[in-house]
Amino acid sequence: MVETNPSTAEPITNPVKTHVKDPRMVEAGRRLAKISQEAKARKRAQRKEAAKEEQNALDTENRSAGTVLIYIHTVEATEAKRKAIEAECKESEDRMLDTLETRFSLILEKKLKDENA
Repeated sequence: MVETNPSTAEPITNPVKTHVKDPRMVEAGRRLAKISQEAKARKRAQRKEAAKEEQNALDTENRSAGTVLIYIHTVEATEAKRKAIEAECKESEDRMLDTLETRFSLILEKKLKDENA
């Protein structure tokens, strides 16, 4: 059913077109689609690999940071222990020197008494 405009007497709707596709063009379109799909897959794989490498780098950095923190805490703990041992040794030496001074002074007093007597 084709409607016609009374003033122009031409059909308003287009007649059905029968278009024959060129087989070479169809094949070229298929090849192009296949190439496009392969390129998309390659890009996806590259993105995944880049993300994986980035994650590995972050993991390595985190492990390194953790190792550094552990090292710092170990050094601080060792330093604190060394200072405590030094303080203890200093106190022990001071007590020993006090004891020796006391004994030496007693010995000197005894000798002085013996000489005076």
